[in-house]
Amino acid sequence: MNIFSSWFNNYNHFSKSDRNAIIILCVLIILSIISKIIISNIQPKSEYNYTEYMHLLDETEPFGENDRFNEKSLFPFNPNTINDKMLDSISLPQFVKRNILNYRKAGGRFSSKLDVRKIYGMNDSIFNIIEDYIVISEDTKSFSENTESFNKNAEVKNVIRGSIDPNNADYNQLVNFGFNSFQSKNITEYRNKGGAFKTKTDLLKIYGIDSAFYNSIEKNITIEVADEMPVLKDYPVLLHIELNSADSTELMKLNGIGAVYANRVIKYRNLLGGFYSTSQLLEVYNFSMETFNKIENSIYVDTLLVKKIRLNFAEYPEMLRHPYLNKDQVTAILKYRNKNGSFQDVFQLKTIGLVDPESFSRIRPYLTCR
Repeated sequence: MNIFSSWFNNYNHFSKSDRNAIIILCVLIILSIISKIIISNIQPKSEYNYTEYMHLLDETEPFGENDRFNEKSLFPFNPNTINDKMLDSISLPQFVKRNILNYRKAGGRFSSKLDVRKIYGMNDSIFNIIEDYIVISEDTKSFSENTESFNKNAEVKNVIRGSIDPNNADYNQLVNFGFNSFQSKNITEYRNKGGAFKTKTDLLKIYGIDSAFYNSIEKNITIEVADEMPVLKDYPVLLHIELNSADSTELMKLNGIGAVYANRVIKYRNLLGGFYSTSQLLEVYNFSMETFNKIENSIYVDTLLVKKIRLNFAEYPEMLRHPYLNKDQVTAILKYRNKNGSFQDVFQLKTIGLVDPESFSRIRPYLTCR
């Protein structure tokens, strides 16, 4: 009590302005302490919403250290024939199951267990666990049901019957032999435009025929050789170069191709993501028709080596980098995707009007919805 009285007496010795200053100072000190306590306990709210990002992250890395497959939910299954409900009951990440179904809808077919490993999102740890449960068998019924879809994507491997000369066979004969409708149509159109197959390997010029399919039918192809076959001087008859894998040294072996042209071809090939037709060489800067005619029979393309643009995942820089897409088209594609979600088919670009028909016919071999 004496201490309080002494302090109060001392306090009264100050002038009124000094006493007010002391009161204000004490109030400021108290407010500072309270503010510090409040601020340290408030979680700042970000202006960005990371919910979708975290969801995608969980899907991308679905298994932590303590996560394991439920062995009871694993059973033998054929990825080519299993239906949606049965696949959904298997203990697999949801996005992997979705990609398996999308792959089949796009015309894909699993020929071996290793093909399942190629599914986007499938990693070694998942595959090693389910490998023993994968059963690949020849299901002709399932195969025939998906033939139409396969033909659309030019990926079907039909049963080869007898032998055939692609210079003389009509559309129906080509289909009956083993070419799918997409390949048969391209062969007949090539001939209608004046094209001819002088050697078996000329079939690789046809869009939709890759090296894997060609190797399966090579023994069954017969080419009637004309009596008078022109032989060009300085023409390397045995030379046959694949444009998507050749380096500059190999390209320079071609008649009329020097170091400058070889480097231009490779640069343009990298920009495109690979050639799907030999005629694309004419798009290389200053590449003349005369030079192309000299080497036409010495070159071919393996379309399996073409790098695809994933329409549902590619961003602005990757799309705009491609010479077949301009700024307005890329902007329209991305705006539509952001507003309406993923594309189900590359043909939507043309039907919706995001890309004009001429541009679509050029860019289509480089697009995929997988």
